[in-house]
Amino acid sequence: MEFTNNTILITGGGSGIGYAMVEYLLNKGNEIIICGRNLKKLEEAQEKHPEIHIIQCDVAVQEDRERLVKTIEEQYPQTNFLINNAGIQRNIDLKKGVEELEKGRAEVDINMWGTIYLSTMFIPVLSGKENACMLNVCSGLAFASDRFPETPVYSASKAGVHAFTRSLRKQVEDLNITVLEIIPPMVDTNLNPEQSEHLKALDPERFNNPDIIPSPEVYVTRTFAKLEEGAIEVKY
Repeated sequence: MEFTNNTILITGGGSGIGYAMVEYLLNKGNEIIICGRNLKKLEEAQEKHPEIHIIQCDVAVQEDRERLVKTIEEQYPQTNFLINNAGIQRNIDLKKGVEELEKGRAEVDINMWGTIYLSTMFIPVLSGKENACMLNVCSGLAFASDRFPETPVYSASKAGVHAFTRSLRKQVEDLNITVLEIIPPMVDTNLNPEQSEHLKALDPERFNNPDIIPSPEVYVTRTFAKLEEGAIEVKY
């Protein structure tokens, strides 16, 4: 997989790991399109890097997904690389019952179904393109949900992403679409501010150590170095 001279769509590219990927991949000579729900974040990213293209889109909504694919096909037909990065994480106390559980519905719709639908919808978009690739962002919590039991639905949604990605990889082999997966550890982002502040208070020394909890920029640099060496799955 070559990480230069591609046209790349990154979902959730306005902040966190997604935005770190924007900067990393721009420096590699790629054309970047980002999408997300929050137009302000997209515009802030574009102010810093005017060369990127922005599309407001909620990957949990089918109408938005269809509009996104149509926009890519019409305005950026050279797109050969999809990064499914959009995600949310919430603390959910299952002991409070179904009403509390309903808070997690968006996690499943964005984290898992968003990835599943967009991956499937982009198969014909990427098929036949040179250096065609999909990269799905999973999470270490897909494998260690007991480490942070406060986020049960997030962990379950990311376990679904991991299982789907492995199946997807096998199904598109004959189309010459490379399917990659990165599985981040805890990274210093605003994915779940409530959880982050709680954990920082419990163990500030650990959370101030970038070798243990890296910044998005450090994580992306280290991870893409492994992808560039030929890894198809970079574990947490």
